[in-house]
Amino acid sequence: MASTRPAYPVAIVRIATGVIFFAEGFSKITGNFVRGGFAESAREIASGRAWPLWSGFLRAIVIPNATGFGWFFALAELALGVALILGFLTRAAAVGGILLMVILLLGQTDVRKGGWTEWVTAGLPTKFALLLLWLLFLADAGRVWGIDARLRRRPRVR
Repeated sequence: MASTRPAYPVAIVRIATGVIFFAEGFSKITGNFVRGGFAESAREIASGRAWPLWSGFLRAIVIPNATGFGWFFALAELALGVALILGFLTRAAAVGGILLMVILLLGQTDVRKGGWTEWVTAGLPTKFALLLLWLLFLADAGRVWGIDARLRRRPRVR
């Protein structure tokens, strides 16, 4: 059986990342985000920072339904945080988080008028979160200190 020693630091990173996403989701639910803050941000993004196709999508679909989308993003971050903290369905949660980060990047990185430096720095925290979630997916981060590990150890009934 392979050693799990190298997996312990990955588990610590998984749990810390989960705490951050949980805190983000919780603050969105208890703060202004789901009470108009998301709609305001979506309007601002659609008016200039997003890729043109994404701006059209925001104006046509998201902004008219901003309350529902705001709650979706807040609950998605909260659920991602819980899943990472518990190490439950970790790979599926990481994929969901990756998709969430890609959605956010579409609204943060249209810098066609800027140069290389502007592209690199646009949406930088989201890019780091995307890379971190990708790493957690590849490392199978739920195999130590997680529910995923316990589920794998249970004998399967045939």
